[in-house]
Amino acid sequence: MTDLSDIKFFLGIKVDCENDKITLDQTAYINTVLKNFNTYECNPVSTPLPSKLDYVALNSNDKCEAPCRNFIGCLMYIMICTRPDLSIAVNILSRYTNKKNKELWQYLKRVLRYLKGSSKIKLSYVRGNYNDIISGYVDSDWGGHDENDRKSTTGYSFQLFERCTICWSTKRQASVAASSTEAEYMALFEAVREALWLKSLASSINLDISKPIIIYEDNNGCISIANNPSNHKKSKHIVAAQSQVADVLTKPLPAPKFIQFRIRMGLE
Repeated sequence: MTDLSDIKFFLGIKVDCENDKITLDQTAYINTVLKNFNTYECNPVSTPLPSKLDYVALNSNDKCEAPCRNFIGCLMYIMICTRPDLSIAVNILSRYTNKKNKELWQYLKRVLRYLKGSSKIKLSYVRGNYNDIISGYVDSDWGGHDENDRKSTTGYSFQLFERCTICWSTKRQASVAASSTEAEYMALFEAVREALWLKSLASSINLDISKPIIIYEDNNGCISIANNPSNHKKSKHIVAAQSQVADVLTKPLPAPKFIQFRIRMGLE
């Protein structure tokens, strides 16, 4: 074995360690993607997608010659490794890769413009005091984004030591929910399953989690259940809607709220 000293790069991810902070970023890879798609000089925007999308145009069969699939593949790698803020954009746009139309390419170019302005953002892990080893946020967007589909979207994010985002997910639900409460419970199921896996993983590396894993929820139906003693086993911790970090994983948001939640996820 050879000691190559502290890690600096791993699969295109730059790793910086200083004092009580570790940061991960893919600035070099993002710049390469921008150059490959001839958008390195584009004008930056503050969010990956506008808060309202034209789903009728996205469903158009009017195809264009654009490398949509290649670019979505690049976005997926960036999102999976260090950029949860791209999660909802990748999830929505990847649904329309078979359409390959002008509207899809226009939205993809907007994501490129967002990457141009945020290429230096780093996923940060900072040492500090904490009460919970693992905690999570979960949310759903009832009714979905596409009126032709109406399937809701589940989004969850888990943090280690209350400040280090370690996993995130945006996923369309398998069935259509009849109410927002039903959509939230379906999302909670996915989050709880992930929490159980994380607890098992933590135990394997000698992190003893004796307390229940807190999962923050903002749905009124869940609040009613939490306030009903007869259903206490189904209750979850409640968080105000304006503090629901997972909201950024379920729908495109206006810039102020998007940036607020991006920072809360440790993207600086």
